[in-house]
Amino acid sequence: MSISSMLKKIHRILFSNYIAKAFSLYSASQAINALINFAILALYTNYLSPDDFGKLSLIWIFVVVMSIIIDGRLNTSFSIRYYKSTKEENTTNIYTIFLYNLLIFIIVYASFLSFPSSFETIMGFQVQSNELSIVFLLIIFMVYGKFYTNYLMIAKEPKKYFVTILFFNLILITTSIIYLEILQSGYISYLKSYLISYLIIAVIGFIFFFKEYTPKRSELFSYDKLKKLLYIGLPLIPDAILLMLLIWADRYIINVYQGLAIVGIYSVGYRFSEAINAFIISPFGQALSPHLFEQFSRSKEEYKKTMSLILKYYWMVIIGIIIAYFVVLKEVYQLIIEVEYMEGYNVIGIILLGITIGGAANLLGATMVVAEKTKRVFLFTSITVILNIGLNLILVPEYGMYGAAAATLLSYILQLALIYTYTQKILYVQYDRIFMIKTTILSLLFLLSVVSISYMKISVALSLGLKGSLFVLFLFTLYNIKEVNDLCKRF
Repeated sequence: MSISSMLKKIHRILFSNYIAKAFSLYSASQAINALINFAILALYTNYLSPDDFGKLSLIWIFVVVMSIIIDGRLNTSFSIRYYKSTKEENTTNIYTIFLYNLLIFIIVYASFLSFPSSFETIMGFQVQSNELSIVFLLIIFMVYGKFYTNYLMIAKEPKKYFVTILFFNLILITTSIIYLEILQSGYISYLKSYLISYLIIAVIGFIFFFKEYTPKRSELFSYDKLKKLLYIGLPLIPDAILLMLLIWADRYIINVYQGLAIVGIYSVGYRFSEAINAFIISPFGQALSPHLFEQFSRSKEEYKKTMSLILKYYWMVIIGIIIAYFVVLKEVYQLIIEVEYMEGYNVIGIILLGITIGGAANLLGATMVVAEKTKRVFLFTSITVILNIGLNLILVPEYGMYGAAAATLLSYILQLALIYTYTQKILYVQYDRIFMIKTTILSLLFLLSVVSISYMKISVALSLGLKGSLFVLFLFTLYNIKEVNDLCKRF
């Protein structure tokens, strides 16, 4: 097969239907995000001490949590009601949400300005009043910017979404270089760069909405519509915050017991762990979710077949990607990350396995959402977060960031077990367990071998050669499994 025909075949597979097209564009968008984040990570770890990077990581937790509170999950409410509403109703919903976000922002911001010590109490360190203003302006423009990008996904505009994300990242890397290298603004450069990036995207969003959803005076605000949107959105805030705690609570606990420097080192390792989620797991879920919702309402048998097929190959594909990642990860990490952050490499594999298991839990969790069992989602999230915090409190004082990584892995294992058990009761799916166990064990053995070579004291060329050879052997071994061979022949 020629290279030209192979490229045409790949193009035909990727763009033959909306799901494949959306996945490819969302994945490309996330790939850009990940690459820019790695570039920024290398830039900031070169200029900032682990203490400053740890402080920045904790401020970012505050930014994300406060954005959830100010948003009120109305972004999600709007998405749910988008196709159920007329254009006039969507117009009123959009501007009602904008005004509500602004009002809550003013109240929260004014509260922190009135009691400036409250921020120090929450974070454990003090910032200047002008830095606090940057933090809150970042929060409000993040809310508005994300509303626009979320709209592009809901409206099935993956191309516009891709261009917007590309533009956002170009602004982000440019402003980061200006603030950090030229103006030498220190850790606040990170917040200023994101502030400018989200501000520009928010302005683009405002212009778009004003043109496409030009409001009449009567459509600017509706108290009744706000109540309906809040009825859907507010119950989702606790679940969203709990998910944030699941991801971020370990850093706060590490700060208490180990200090900001360890938070910084751990956060750098965690960023590399999130790469697979950014490149593959998250965009796959974004593209697949609308399709699963539609299938469930049309045919539960068809839905069960799809879920069975997805989970059957999920472990093999994702762990295979992780193996490829670890072939070059150690060398890349050493190349772009400063030496004082190097210990963060040791936790990447543990956290990454946890994130992979969490991705499977999210895929299974779609059954609870489409079956309208959302209360169970909150219950299982609560149990997982409580376990995660408990394990961190037990393990971090003794084992530091390694204990935090282990707590992450164990928490996601529990989450998957809970969701799998419950969704099988809602809608029993016949999974090919033998195939899944066989390929997962095989994949993990190859992964362990590749990671082990990374710790050998051998030359970079020899290390890359051995790891690359193992990955090729892994691909040939998988291809000789009958089910995988049959799947490949379909394409």
